[in-house]
Amino acid sequence: MRNLKTLLLGSVAFAAMGVASESAQAQSVAFGAGATFPQVVYRQLMDCIYTQAQGSPGKPGPMAKAASCGSFNTSGIGGAILYAGTGSGNGKTVLRTNDKTQIGTPSSSAPAYTSSNFGINNISDYDGVQFIGSDDVVNAADMTAWNTGGASSAQSKFGNLIQIPAVIGAVAFGLNGKDGAGATLNILPATPAGGSSGLNLSRNAFCGIASGHITKWNNAILTTLNGGTLGTGNITFVHRQDGSGTTFLLSNALVEQCRYEFGPNSESDATVVSYAFPWTDRSQACTTPLLARGANQLNWPDQFPTDQCGNAVTSPGTFANASGSGALVTLVTSTNGAIGYASQDFWLPVKAGGLKTANLQSQWDITGATGKFQPPTFQGAQKAMATAIPQFDSVSRANPLTWSLQGVNPNPVVSGSYPISGFSWFEMYQCYQTHSNSNNAFIWFKTFLDYVYGSGSALIMNDNGFAQVPAVWQGEIYTLLNDPTNGVGGSGCTGKVGAY
Repeated sequence: MRNLKTLLLGSVAFAAMGVASESAQAQSVAFGAGATFPQVVYRQLMDCIYTQAQGSPGKPGPMAKAASCGSFNTSGIGGAILYAGTGSGNGKTVLRTNDKTQIGTPSSSAPAYTSSNFGINNISDYDGVQFIGSDDVVNAADMTAWNTGGASSAQSKFGNLIQIPAVIGAVAFGLNGKDGAGATLNILPATPAGGSSGLNLSRNAFCGIASGHITKWNNAILTTLNGGTLGTGNITFVHRQDGSGTTFLLSNALVEQCRYEFGPNSESDATVVSYAFPWTDRSQACTTPLLARGANQLNWPDQFPTDQCGNAVTSPGTFANASGSGALVTLVTSTNGAIGYASQDFWLPVKAGGLKTANLQSQWDITGATGKFQPPTFQGAQKAMATAIPQFDSVSRANPLTWSLQGVNPNPVVSGSYPISGFSWFEMYQCYQTHSNSNNAFIWFKTFLDYVYGSGSALIMNDNGFAQVPAVWQGEIYTLLNDPTNGVGGSGCTGKVGAY
């Protein structure tokens, strides 16, 4: 298997297809935007292989060098990648339009989306966009948008949309640590099995909370699971309001896992109701039945009083919303009785001083009646995604939807797997412009991919709560990217203007 560095440095086709800057200050920088789920680990990986973007060269900036990175710029070739964590939904828009002005407001949790080292002080200084990050897989609507518009479509200008898995992560439920009345929750200490707390949520429990039917901390289901009353007052479920791939991973899992869960309507109403995940896809047209399915923005009851068809969106539960993972964690922190979801690097034990997380019940534990609950760890996420094995051929490999179908595992069934896990993805173009000064900014991102899939990055990922993509997927990634027709810079780019 040829790695990308060999391919890039040895291929005339690649030498001729790179993105180049007309500005000397941006000649050795690649640019991306999108998912906040992996933004912290991306920043540390980017700063390890390239010149640190966050402060003076060689000195820590707002985020210190990764503990498992020997030194900054381990590639020895300088350069940098600047990444603006703006949410998966925004990333998809930016990729389709190749328009840097559409990059949204970046999260403050991993602030190095600019760098004074390279004279890039604002997103307006970006020299184009070469890639995006998304936890929300490419779907049929994305492909329709990519292909629509004839000669002005993204397909006609930039070639195929290429989607490849980047890292594996877990979506964790972080909690405020106080009940709805502001008193400390009576949560057991963490067990030797791992995790940051002894709060256990069965599938019935977390489905009941997310669907708005388990609304109080003294709910009988929670009390039974945790050896006594945890507290009193309302549970406030905090969710993302923006187009979020983390929301996709959560909803894609809960739609499947909550399908056959039932329980009391609320603490004051014993009527048995379904705990199936009820919040429908906000992007659906009213002309189709509105469905609860994996989506990056949902009809949450606090955010949208009506759905697309004008139906009221209501719930007996208490919900709140925030834009971006960092803002979500801040809201959970400041709200009595709150629980919310984000990637593991936003919570203990990965984030020093962060909030604790709950342990969840997996399908293996339910079916096998093990009595175990799984903490959100990179090991558990890795086990979950190891069972998603690609089965491609030369035709299906070029279709992003094939990767989307095979690259998810909404209900893992192996021992030790964490039940809400998934890939975070890189999305990129097939075709890129060559500029008059012959500079190739895209090569910086392509070299970064070699690093991400190589042996030197795994510990940095693990330290941040993420895991490396399995070798079987890496093999398919390189086969696609090196494909002479459908790969980056392949013959399918003939007649395409290419992305800037």
